[in-house]
Amino acid sequence: MSRPTPASTPVLPETHARQVLDAGRYREAVELYKNLLKQERRSEWLEGLAASYAGRAKELASKGMLQEALVVWRNRASLCGKSLAEGPYLDWLLRTGAHDTALRLLTPTGDAAGTVDADLETRLAAVALTAHESVLAQLAAESPLRRHRAAAQAAIAACCRADLADLDEQLRGIPFRSPYRDLRFILKALLLVGNDAAQAAGLIARVTVDGPFENLAAVVRAGVLPGKRWLLALLDLDEEGRHLLLEIKGCPENRRSLLLEVAELARTGVPPTPTRVVDLLLRRSRGLPETAARLCRRLLPYADKRLAEYRNAFGPLGEAESECILALAAECRGATNHSESHWLRAVRLFSTEEAPLQAALILRHLFDLIVGDEDASDYDDECTTWLERSLELDPDDRATHLKLIRLHRQGQDLKAARASVETALARFANDPAVLLEAVETALAGNAFKKAVTLAKRLLDLDPINSKVRALIGRAHLSHARKQIRLHRPEAAGKELDLADEWLATADERSVSKLLRGLSATDARATVLLREAVGELGGKLLAAWHVLLESIRVGSQPAGELRRAAPDLSGMPVPREVLTVMHAINALGGNESKALRTVLDTLRAPLKRAAAGDFSESERISICETLLSREELVLLQAYADAGLRRWPERPLFVYLATFAKHGKAAFFAMSERERQALEDALKKALEDGDQRTVLRIRDLMGPPGYFSGDDSDDFDDDDDFGDSVNELPANPRDVFDLFMSMGGHNEVIRMAREVLPDSKFRPLERAAGGNRKKLAEMLIELLVESLADIDLTSFIASPSGGLPKPKPHPPAPKQPVQDDRQKGLFDD
Repeated sequence: MSRPTPASTPVLPETHARQVLDAGRYREAVELYKNLLKQERRSEWLEGLAASYAGRAKELASKGMLQEALVVWRNRASLCGKSLAEGPYLDWLLRTGAHDTALRLLTPTGDAAGTVDADLETRLAAVALTAHESVLAQLAAESPLRRHRAAAQAAIAACCRADLADLDEQLRGIPFRSPYRDLRFILKALLLVGNDAAQAAGLIARVTVDGPFENLAAVVRAGVLPGKRWLLALLDLDEEGRHLLLEIKGCPENRRSLLLEVAELARTGVPPTPTRVVDLLLRRSRGLPETAARLCRRLLPYADKRLAEYRNAFGPLGEAESECILALAAECRGATNHSESHWLRAVRLFSTEEAPLQAALILRHLFDLIVGDEDASDYDDECTTWLERSLELDPDDRATHLKLIRLHRQGQDLKAARASVETALARFANDPAVLLEAVETALAGNAFKKAVTLAKRLLDLDPINSKVRALIGRAHLSHARKQIRLHRPEAAGKELDLADEWLATADERSVSKLLRGLSATDARATVLLREAVGELGGKLLAAWHVLLESIRVGSQPAGELRRAAPDLSGMPVPREVLTVMHAINALGGNESKALRTVLDTLRAPLKRAAAGDFSESERISICETLLSREELVLLQAYADAGLRRWPERPLFVYLATFAKHGKAAFFAMSERERQALEDALKKALEDGDQRTVLRIRDLMGPPGYFSGDDSDDFDDDDDFGDSVNELPANPRDVFDLFMSMGGHNEVIRMAREVLPDSKFRPLERAAGGNRKKLAEMLIELLVESLADIDLTSFIASPSGGLPKPKPHPPAPKQPVQDDRQKGLFDD
C-alpha cells in the first residue's frame, strides 16, 4: 500500500521575489518587492526594490529606450532613497542631450554633497564649457566648474588659432585638480600631432581614458598611431572626431569620402581584390591626383575589363601602355600565347616611340616568361633573338650579356657564345663576372691557354677569388688531358705541374696524379696511378675517376681499371655513393656518353649499394640524380628500396614506376601500378606536395596530357576513364587534339621527351626556328611511327599494357629500329 505524497513546502514571498530578481525578470520583481514593502519597510526589501528598478532601467536603456530608463531611475531614487547621480543616470542624461538637467545634479543637497560633487564636476566638465551662464549660476560660486571655465575656454580658443604661446599661458590658469585638467594635455597634444607625434603620444598617455573630454582625446590617440593604423582608428570616431582628425592629417575635403572607404576596406583584415580597388578609384576619380591614376593603371591587368571606364575617368592611354596592360592581363589568366603577342606589339610600339629601355625590359621579361630556367636545348632561336634585340636596345645591361653567354654555351653553340663574350668584354673589359664567363666559355671550347690567360687577368682584379684559382688549375688539367690524347707525355707533365700550383683540394691533386699515371704505361706510371687510387679511397670513387679520366684521355677504360686495381668486391658505403652522385651532377651534358660507359662498369657495385642505410633525403637525392641522367636500372634499385623503407611517400611510388617503364609508363603500366599511382596522387595532394602531384599526373597520361590543368581538377577515383574513352582512334586525330589543347609548344615538348636526338635534331634544324612548322613536322613523324598501333584496342586493354598491332601484310624486309626509343613504339 503506497503512502500519500506530502504537499510541497510553500515558498516565502521574500524568497520568491529574490528568485525572480536573480532570474532577471525585473519588471515582475518590482511589483513583488512593492507588495512586500506595503507590509513592512525592511531595509533588505528596499535594497531588492532598488536593484529591481536598476535592472529594469538598464534593460530599457539597452533597447534604446533612454527616456523610459530615466523615468524608472528617478522612481528608484524617490522610492528607495538612492542618489540620482550614481550609476549610469548621468550618462543617459548626456546621451539624450539633457545637459541642463545633468548640471542641476551639482546643486548642493546635504552633507555628503562635497564628495559626490567633485566626481560629478569632473564628469560634467565638457558640458559646463558650452552650458548657458544661467545654468552655471545655480552652482556655488567656489565651484571649480565656474572658477576655471574662462581659462579653459580661452585655452581652447588659443588651440584653434594654433597659438602655442597663448595656449601655455591659458593652461597655467587650470589647476592640476581642476575638472578641466585633461585639457592641459589634450590641447597641447592636438597642436603637436602633425609635427611631433612622439611628444603628442607622451602627452595623451597622461590623460585618463573615458574622461570628460574622451571624444577629443580619442582624436589625438588615433592621430599618433604609427603608419596607416590611424586609418582604422578613424572609423571608431564620431563624425566630428573624423572631421578633426582629417583636418589634422591635411586631407583635402574632396578626398575624405574616398579615404573613409579605404579605411573600411582595411578594417576587414583581408586585402581587397584589385578589381574592387579599381572600381573604388574609378568611382571617386574626380579630384584625385595623378598618383591615383597611376595606381589604377598598375591594377588594370587584374581588371582589364575596366579599360574603357578608366579612359572615361582618367583620360586616354598610350597604345604601347595598353598593350602592356593586355599582356599582363593575359599572363594573369595563364594565356601565354596571347601575352606573347601583346608584348611583342608593345616592343614594336616602344621602339617607334624611341623608348628603348622599356622595349628591352619587355624582351627580357618575355624571355623569362617563355623560357624561365629550362635547359637551353628546350628553347629556339626566336627566344635567343629576344635577348640579342634587348641588348641592341640596352647594351649596358650586364645581366643579359651574362645570360646570353650562358645560353649559347649550354646550347653547345660555342661560336655564338664566343661572339657574345667578345661583345660583353668590349663594354665590361674588367668586370669579374664577364671575365668568369669568358673563362668558362674558353674551357668549353678546349681553348685552355686562353682560359688560363683570362683567369689570370681576373685574378689580378680579385686575388682571393678561390673559384678562379680552381678554374686555372682545372684549365691546366684539361690541357694536360688533351696532351695525353695526342701522346705528348712531356707537355702533359708540364701542364700538370702548372695545375698543381693552383689546385686547392686533395681530391683534385689526386686526379692530377692519376693523369700522370695515365700518361704512360711503364711501372713508374702504374705506381703513380695506384697511389692516386689509394688517395681517392681505393674503391668506388677511385674507380669512377679512373674510368672517367681514361675516357677523357682516349685510353681503354677497362684496361686502365685493371691496371689501377681499385677494390670493387664489397658493397660501397653510403658516403662513397653520395660522392659519386655529386660527381655525376658536376658532369656537363656533353659527357653523357662517357657517363654511360662509366656506369656500365660501375652498375653492379652501385646496384649492390642500393640496400645501404641511407637517410630519406639522401636516397631522394640519389634518385633525382639518376632520374636526371635517365639511368633507369639503378634508379629502380634505389627507388624500390626507398619504397620498401618509406611506403607512405608518394615520391618513391612515382620514382619506382618511372624507373620500371620510363616516359612510356602511360602505355605500359598495369592496372595495379596505375592504382598505386592514383593513391600516391591523393596522398601528395593531401601533403601539399605539388611537384610530385604534377610528376605523377604527367606520368599517368600521354605526354603533355596534363599540362596546364589545375591541380584540383582530378577528384574522381578514375581520373582517366572518360578522357581515354574519348581519345580518337586515328593517331593523327590524337596529335591534332594535343595541338588544340596545348598549342605547338606542347607538341614540341611531348615529342622532345619521346624522340631520340637523331630524330628530333634534324627536324629542328629544318624548321629554321619556326615552332609551328616544327610541330607539324614532328606530328608527321609521330603519326608515321604509330601507323601500326590500334589505339582502339589500347583503350579497351584491361591491363593498360601496350596495344596489339593491326594486322599488316608481311613486308619483304624488316626495318631496323632505333633502340634509343626504348620500345615505346614497338608493335
